[in-house]
Amino acid sequence: MNINTLDLNLLLVFDAILRTHSTTLAGEQMGLTQSAVSNALKRLRLAFDDPLFVKTQEGMMPTLRAEKMAETIQSALLQIRNVVEDRGEFDARHSERTFRLCMSDIGQMIMLPPLLNYLRTEAPHINLETIEATPQEAPGLLARGEVDLAIGFLKDLGDGIYNQRLKRETFVCLVRADHPTIRDHLALGQYLSAAHAEYRPSGGSHSIFEDAAKKLFAAHGVERRVALRLAHSTGIGLVITHSDFVIAVPSRLGDTFSAYPNLRVFPLPFESPVYNITQQWHGRCQKDPGHAWLRTTFALLFRE
Repeated sequence: MNINTLDLNLLLVFDAILRTHSTTLAGEQMGLTQSAVSNALKRLRLAFDDPLFVKTQEGMMPTLRAEKMAETIQSALLQIRNVVEDRGEFDARHSERTFRLCMSDIGQMIMLPPLLNYLRTEAPHINLETIEATPQEAPGLLARGEVDLAIGFLKDLGDGIYNQRLKRETFVCLVRADHPTIRDHLALGQYLSAAHAEYRPSGGSHSIFEDAAKKLFAAHGVERRVALRLAHSTGIGLVITHSDFVIAVPSRLGDTFSAYPNLRVFPLPFESPVYNITQQWHGRCQKDPGHAWLRTTFALLFRE
């Protein structure tokens, strides 16, 4: 195939389908109709003599040929975007740039409201997209330019990734306000004898607490009863108000429940594990003015 005969705009469609696994979502991101995206995909298939994407239950998944092409095409597009958007400065008040953030549902709940409030006056045309990924997936997303920042409880993501601590995080306990045995204070004995709900997000960030709890119960010779395991933070408050369970959650999530009349937030009755909330980014973005503004904004709003 001669590159002179290929409409390079088709590569933007390739990238959008690769990221969204959907011609509909790809069209929404690019401002195109689904039929326009489908037509572009037909032209791509003809140009590369390969289906490139096939329908599955998980969406439009890349063929082996598409997977081999993906990293090179996405890297090239990222470099082109950086050249086009980099004018030596970044005007946040007028920029229409889209930034993609890798964060958990808790991160989205806690950080997006103050961030959006800030953007409303300081950068009203900036667009955001959040993506949830495991710590194993995050380095690849950053390296390929699919994500601008990874934010949350993430260990060092490896070579070529910059890391800045935003704040230190601890844990607190939630119980319902009319709990039959726990009133104005949560004692260690009450904690050890209670039935527990366990919050275990897919990213594994809660494992540091579970390790500490396991050691605590073992040290006191008590078997911990975990009556409920939850994968998502959504609905935790409602679940606890309708049970006698005790649950430990990150303190920043606990702060959002402190005003709920049907819930009580208590310090842990033992020394809380501590971990860091960080923002991490790939070295290729280090000197990009727009990216530097984004990092500075997160540090301004959330750094201790």
